[in-house]
Amino acid sequence: MASDVQRPDTTGLTQLSADHPAMDDRGPAPAYPAAPEGRPGAYWTGLVVLAAGLAVTVATLATRVTSIVQTILLAIPLALIGIGLERVGRGTGRGSLRSVGALLLVVAVVGPLALSLSSPDPAVIAPSSQPVPAGAARAELRADMGGGQLRIAPEASGLYTAELRGPGQPGVQVSTAADLAVLDLRSPPQRGMLARNRGNDWRIQLNTALAWRVDVSAGAVTADLDLRRLDLRGVNVQSGVSRLAVRLGDPAAEVPVDLQLSTGLVDLYLPSSATVEVRVEGLSVDNFRDAGLTRDADLWRAEGTGPGRYQVRVRTSGARIRVHRG
Repeated sequence: MASDVQRPDTTGLTQLSADHPAMDDRGPAPAYPAAPEGRPGAYWTGLVVLAAGLAVTVATLATRVTSIVQTILLAIPLALIGIGLERVGRGTGRGSLRSVGALLLVVAVVGPLALSLSSPDPAVIAPSSQPVPAGAARAELRADMGGGQLRIAPEASGLYTAELRGPGQPGVQVSTAADLAVLDLRSPPQRGMLARNRGNDWRIQLNTALAWRVDVSAGAVTADLDLRRLDLRGVNVQSGVSRLAVRLGDPAAEVPVDLQLSTGLVDLYLPSSATVEVRVEGLSVDNFRDAGLTRDADLWRAEGTGPGRYQVRVRTSGARIRVHRG
């Protein structure tokens, strides 16, 4: 019996056999490059170089820094590096990298603590004084003291009287040029925290009959400069992390006061009768408006009744600055 079902005309078409695989409509799969083979030798070489570099860095810092404050400030970035290495090692499954990070973190935390609890070298106390050189009418103090504490006050019977306490014998020199007497005080070299240096503690009294210029260079220092009874002609302080108290009297002329510190606290004391201009370069928190100063362009000003004025310039990366008038 004939079928009425019509088959489609396949003339001119290629017939695929049943054992011939059909092609995917999306085309052939893209060829990806083979993953690189692991190179454990390169990893361990890099780890050894990293550990050696960190060890040299820690040893160098231990022989260069000269105070607990500097040690803590340098330990903070080392601790951050250690935490970062530990996290990277955890994420990549590298236990050795985690161990290096953990070890660095332990050194950054335990190192300053152990140094702070150990005993420093014995202190050397060096009293010093000299009379006023003949013909001197002006004087300049140049103090290079490293870290520690500094106190300057008036009422010396001669040119100066000082008690210099520190890790070694300081250098003291007085020179003259015409009517100028120069007092040069220098602390002994500090050998770093591995030697456990003791910070300096200097107390200096100056003669009030001379016109003084004070120049101080220090590291991390706590300084109280009582200059109220001096015939002051200029102040220059350069320091690291510091707390500075500068006490000024009525100026007899235009007196520049230049204070430069990396960060810290600055307290400026002066009588209400003194004219003062304060210029700050860097980040700061201050009380200038509360102290009665008015803003004039890029400086703060307070008018007084005396003939002279103070021109105060503070340069810092971040500090709290307070003016006390009264």
